[in-house]
Amino acid sequence: MRSLLITDSPDPSGVGEHMLALAGALPPGMASLAFPDHPAGRALAGRARAIGLAALTHDPDEVAAVIAASPAEIVHVHAGIGWEGLALVHAAADAGRRVLRTEHLPWLLTDPGQIRAYRQMAARLDGVIAVSRAGAAGWRQALAPLGDTAPPLHAVPNGIAPPPERHQGGAGLLCVGRLAPQKRHRTLLAALARLRRQGVDARLRIVGDGPGETHVRRWLDRLGLDGAVTLLGRRDDVPALMAQADLLVLPSAFEGLPLVLLEAMATGLPAVATAIPGSAEALGPDHPWQVPPGRSRPLAGAIAQALTDPAGRTRVAARARARWQHHFTAGAMAGAVLDIYRSTLRQQHEDGMTKTRLGFIGAGGIAQRHFGVLRTMEDVRIAAVCDPDRERAAQAARDTGAVAYADHDAMLAAEDLDAVYICVPPFAHGAPERACIARGLPFFVEKPVSLDLDTAEAIAAEVEAAGLITAVGYHWRYLDTMDEARAHLAQNPAHLMQGFWLDQTPPPQWWWDQDRCGGQVVEQATHVIDAARFLAGDVTEVFGMAARRDRDDFQGLTVPTATAATLRFASGAIANLAATCLLRWNHRVGLHVFADGLAMEISDHDLMVDVGRGRPVRPADGDPVWREDRDFIEAVQGHENRIRCPYAEALETHRVALAVARSAREGALVKMEGLRADPQPIFRPSAAPGPHHAA
Repeated sequence: MRSLLITDSPDPSGVGEHMLALAGALPPGMASLAFPDHPAGRALAGRARAIGLAALTHDPDEVAAVIAASPAEIVHVHAGIGWEGLALVHAAADAGRRVLRTEHLPWLLTDPGQIRAYRQMAARLDGVIAVSRAGAAGWRQALAPLGDTAPPLHAVPNGIAPPPERHQGGAGLLCVGRLAPQKRHRTLLAALARLRRQGVDARLRIVGDGPGETHVRRWLDRLGLDGAVTLLGRRDDVPALMAQADLLVLPSAFEGLPLVLLEAMATGLPAVATAIPGSAEALGPDHPWQVPPGRSRPLAGAIAQALTDPAGRTRVAARARARWQHHFTAGAMAGAVLDIYRSTLRQQHEDGMTKTRLGFIGAGGIAQRHFGVLRTMEDVRIAAVCDPDRERAAQAARDTGAVAYADHDAMLAAEDLDAVYICVPPFAHGAPERACIARGLPFFVEKPVSLDLDTAEAIAAEVEAAGLITAVGYHWRYLDTMDEARAHLAQNPAHLMQGFWLDQTPPPQWWWDQDRCGGQVVEQATHVIDAARFLAGDVTEVFGMAARRDRDDFQGLTVPTATAATLRFASGAIANLAATCLLRWNHRVGLHVFADGLAMEISDHDLMVDVGRGRPVRPADGDPVWREDRDFIEAVQGHENRIRCPYAEALETHRVALAVARSAREGALVKMEGLRADPQPIFRPSAAPGPHHAA
């Protein structure tokens, strides 16, 4: 899934910090950000890009175009106050996106027109998120008049990432906040003047700017505090300033759940704050230095008590930091928001309005082929891609509009998927399939299904027990030419077959290693074996021979460079198979079939049928990969299951390919019933497989 975090706040200070923290803690690539095109918004976008997040700025008249151009399924609007973000919600709803809105402050609207406009907007929301439990109560009351049309309300406390510096102290008092009436700087300055009259040499640094700066400077003059107070303006080194301070003071009249308090708690800086709902929720009921808002005398008393009790400050700071770690980390916030994203999209699915959401494990060449096919299907969305090659995963994500992950466990934990494609090399099978089975996820797996029979047998049994929909990428079964060949053989069975895979050596180095790819028959010619089984039925006996030649241009090549095999079928038919990777080009890949008065030559792109009246060739019609993908998708969607090669059927082809390798190694005939009764591993990796996915 993907989300767009967007705001139109004229001063997105705390809102912007929240958006950066949330986007940074969500899975990589999931969230992009959009800020207003003003100095503060451009600064936030620049900071986002500096930490690897996608971010842009927008003008008010560009909002609809920005949202329409975004690949995000969820537009997550962030509002500093109730009258912000209305146009963003309407634009997102008009674009057919799921819309969530985070309210960063309590319900403050009093104007009847603004209240009406808000409720009209709220009726189009899929959910409202309050940044504190206390704030959620006010928003619940505000939404109540909407009745059954009210969106779900969620309380997700603010969270921050661990600060880069820890508290050392020594620099006096610190106040961080916009110079605006809400922050009550006048009350703080009055408290400071009171302390200095009592002989307390308290000094204060104020971080922030805003419309109240003129008033703050006037109060400094009136109270004679010019030498005791430093106005630092807007700063980007607040963590360092917190590390130096002795005490944070936050005298606000109202807050959502103030990030500055969380930052202080995480840094280990003790705080004095007003006992308002958001601040009280952050600090907890046992915090000793909480005072009524708007009153300088108790504020001065709490500051004096804290400054004269260093041991108390240490105890309070330690409790506060533990509280932050338990309740207010960015990871906890992102996890809760991610659950809301999932439930929102799940509801969309239940309403019959969503696309089938796919995840890809492996982003190599064969995955690319499926990407191209699936992107043509309007009812499908490639939502997530993982690959240990991070750049390959990132590029695939950019190409498909998906979210990139480095491993499948992270992807499956983060995403609400309908099905998964497993496109990994032979040595990497097993864990991805089991992860899907554990979550009840249908999966499409590219051949070969494993290196050994133990793994494949176990997965097949688990799939059957779970009743999962599966498919395996033997796409030759979906050729219309194969349907024609089967029609010819229906009353005139195949008697002799000759299969060929005469090709070059693929470039991925894992393919050169017998212990990692299984050899050419297991990794490539398995397509020809499956085609033969599809036409002639089960194999009963296998005899194989293999040869290997060193090659200067492929140092480290351990796979056989030539393999020949004879197969006997239960029908009485026999087949010869020849494979080599010695060529520098693709010479021939195909299957020749002979019956009574009938010869056919089949490849993955054409069919020749010879009945003694010439040798007409016709090309295959359509893309078999599209057909196999479509059948899998429709089965996942609950339509008729027309999958031609589920996992259990692919296992039978895999048995034959491994039997060829076993016979060639042992120099003996392999009876398939014996192989079924004794499914010993054929290949044992000599070393732990490296992080390579199928090319």
